[in-house]
Amino acid sequence: MQAGSWAALRRPPHVFSAVVVVLSILAPAFSTFITATVLPSAIAEIGGLAIYAWASTAYAVGSILGSAGSSVAVARTGMRHAVVLAVAVFVAGAGVCASAPSMPVVVVGRAAQGLGGGMLIASAHSMVRELFPEDLWQRMLTTISCAWAIPALGGPVVGGVLAGLGHWRAAFWAMTPIALIAAALTWRILPRSERPPTRPPRVPFGRLALVCASVLCIGSIANVRSGAARAALLVAAAAAIALMLRLDGKARERLFPTGMLALGSRIGPGFWMVFLLGMSTTPGGVYVPLLVQVLHDVTPAAGYLYAVQSLSWTLGSILSAQVSAVRARTVIALGPLVMATGFATLFFTIAPGPVAAIAAGLMLIGIGIGTCWAHIGAAILSSARPDEGGLTAATIPSTQLFAIALGSALSGVVANAAGLGAGASVGAAAFAGTWLFGSFVAAPLAALVMGSRLRPGR
Repeated sequence: MQAGSWAALRRPPHVFSAVVVVLSILAPAFSTFITATVLPSAIAEIGGLAIYAWASTAYAVGSILGSAGSSVAVARTGMRHAVVLAVAVFVAGAGVCASAPSMPVVVVGRAAQGLGGGMLIASAHSMVRELFPEDLWQRMLTTISCAWAIPALGGPVVGGVLAGLGHWRAAFWAMTPIALIAAALTWRILPRSERPPTRPPRVPFGRLALVCASVLCIGSIANVRSGAARAALLVAAAAAIALMLRLDGKARERLFPTGMLALGSRIGPGFWMVFLLGMSTTPGGVYVPLLVQVLHDVTPAAGYLYAVQSLSWTLGSILSAQVSAVRARTVIALGPLVMATGFATLFFTIAPGPVAAIAAGLMLIGIGIGTCWAHIGAAILSSARPDEGGLTAATIPSTQLFAIALGSALSGVVANAAGLGAGASVGAAAFAGTWLFGSFVAAPLAALVMGSRLRPGR
């Protein structure tokens, strides 16, 4: 049965649909890794160091809005038109970044890229549920996880080469062919019988604005020094999310599925796991390159240590791919345990080293999340209400993106509170790293508790 399900993905019509899903993921994924590599070169030419972080914040805001609003776009226009629209916005954003005369224009372009990229990622998850039978859902979610290994390896290389040649602007166009091919194949392969509803759903601008406000508040936390201001921003973000969920619960056309955060619902524990595990990925990506350079005199190639975590995620996905639904509960519990072990390893080794032990801790975090991620997604899709299947699928990446934004902000708060904000000295880096990984171990442990309440997919 397991081998047969993988073989089914290699036969028409599933193989063509799988190609469309993977390409929809690759375009925004390459954008993430390439842009992170070339932004320093852009700053050197056009300035704007003071708003350097906002290039990432704007992309995060756009991604969450695009992911959250993708279900409305699909309901109004159909999947084919929604994907083409997402690609058009994504490519337009790349064009703005490539021609930007100043850093504020780059921020605007990154916001547009995030909007289109978020729609593409959410649409890819929706296509998994719409285009494949249920026994292939976990396989496709594993494929999506493995697809991120390609940009994790190739993105920094492409961006580094172009930046070294002085062509950082061309780097923003590098992922455009992938996006255009995804749009063309989607238009060609997806069913043409889609018809928008007689009464198209209204765009929920108010609820989307609340989502945007919450992410902006979270993204600003690490940029303010006052403890009272940080607390106010965190409270404002929580209030915006609470109000949005309350309004969404009363709306006729919802942005989020019923019982999304309810622990007693079938999907609630799954979404809590997505949130907690997604947040767990942020400390390594945000601070490990800086910490190992300061503490262990590693060259700027330390950025590839984060690639170790991403590649290990892929390895974990491959290792757990053959696990049947009957044994899914085991790997759903095993994943957070392995991640917690990785955080404990970093807690003890980030300051004294060696670097190989730090890499091993990051590897454990990646393997842990890869081991359980696809099975959690399959459990969520399998537990969705019949009338909210597409909406539930699209909400998985939305939740992950929001968790990454919150995790990045909290990482900054913890690191700065530990003294790193005053200067990247050896002592401050050692203290901040120890506190950072010691505090974030709580996230996978909480996910382990949620996993005990999650009903695996069939």
